[in-house]
Amino acid sequence: MPVWQSEGVAYQDDSGTSSGTRTIVRERPQAYDDVLVARRGAATFGGGDPSIADVIRAFIRRYGWRAYALPILLAVTVVALATARYNGPDTHRAATPAAARSGPSSVRVATSTTPTTTTTSPPVAAGNIPLKSDQPGGNSLDQVVSGAKLPAGAAYTGAGKGTFRVLKGTSSAVGAGKLYRYDVEVENGITGVDLKRFASTVQAVLSDQRSWSGHGVALQRVDSGAVNFHVSLTSAMTARLYCGYTIPVETSCYAASGSVAAATVNRVVLNDARWVRGSAAYLGDVTVYRIYMINHEDGHALGHEHAHQCLPGGLAPVMMQQTFGLKSAATGKLCGANPWPYPSGAKGAPGAEQPDTAQNDEYHLQD
Repeated sequence: MPVWQSEGVAYQDDSGTSSGTRTIVRERPQAYDDVLVARRGAATFGGGDPSIADVIRAFIRRYGWRAYALPILLAVTVVALATARYNGPDTHRAATPAAARSGPSSVRVATSTTPTTTTTSPPVAAGNIPLKSDQPGGNSLDQVVSGAKLPAGAAYTGAGKGTFRVLKGTSSAVGAGKLYRYDVEVENGITGVDLKRFASTVQAVLSDQRSWSGHGVALQRVDSGAVNFHVSLTSAMTARLYCGYTIPVETSCYAASGSVAAATVNRVVLNDARWVRGSAAYLGDVTVYRIYMINHEDGHALGHEHAHQCLPGGLAPVMMQQTFGLKSAATGKLCGANPWPYPSGAKGAPGAEQPDTAQNDEYHLQD
C-alpha cells in the first residue's frame, strides 16, 4: 500500500509508499511550536488554543535569556515614553514631512478567515522537483517505520466484525461545484469511541471553509441513498484488508471500489488505532490529527494526489504524508504541521501535487 500512490492506483492513504520517505527527528521546541500553530487553526473542533502557560514555555524555550530581558526592556521603554510626554508635546511632528515619517512599508499578514475559492483542478508540481526518494542519504526502512510508529495511549479495537453500519445524520450541500454525497459509517464491533462525536467531527470538518467544500466541489452528508464514498471508522485489522500491511504500520487509506477484494464500494478508511492514538508528528495532539486524517483521506476520495513540498508560507499541505514527516522534498526544510487543505491566510493552497511513482513507492506504506 504505497505511501505515494497515484490517482490511478485503486487506493491511497495516510502513509503512501515512499522509498525516500524520511523520518524527521526534530528538536521538541520547534516541533511543539508547529503543533501549537495547527492547534490554533483547529480551535473550533475541541483542540482549543494552547494555554497561556504553554505559550510562555514555548516562548522561553525558543528565546532563552532574551525572554526574560524583554519585559524589562518594555518597562524601561514605557517609562522613557511617559517621561518624554510629560516634558512637553512633540514639537517636531508638524515640521516633519509625511513621507519622511512613514518609513519603509511594513509586511502585512493576511488575517481573513475566508480562503480564496477556486474552481480549478489541483496544481501539478513541476517535473524537476525531486521526490523524497530522490534525496541523497535517504532514510532506511527501519527509520521510516520508527517515525510512523503508533504512539502510546488509550486502548483501541484491534478487530471488528468486518461489516459496517451507517450513522444517522444529514447535512445540506456545502460549497459550490461538483456535488459529492457521502455517509458516515462505523465498523460493527468497534467499542470505546464516542460515535456521535466521531460523526459530528467528520461532518464539521468537511463542511468547514478551510476544508475541500467550496473549492471546486460541494459536499453533502446523507444517511440513505446513493453515495460517492463512505467515510468509515474501521478497526485496525480490517483496515489492513483495505490498506495493506506489508510494513507493520497502522494506516488509514482511500480504497476505491474494486481496488482490493474487500473494497466493494468507494471507502475512506479511517483506522480506529489512529483515531484513538494519533501520530507522533502531531506530538500526541489527537484532536488536530483527526482533522488532518479526515481531510487527507477524503482528499484522495475527491481525486487529490500527494504533495511533497511546503506551501509558500511554510505550512505543510494537507496532502503531504504528515504521519511520516514534515520535510519538504524540494528544499529539505521542515514544514509546519497543518490539518487543513486551505488554512486561513495561506498562499498556494492546497499545494502542488504529483503522481506517485515507482521511485517513491517501494516501501508500500499507506498515507
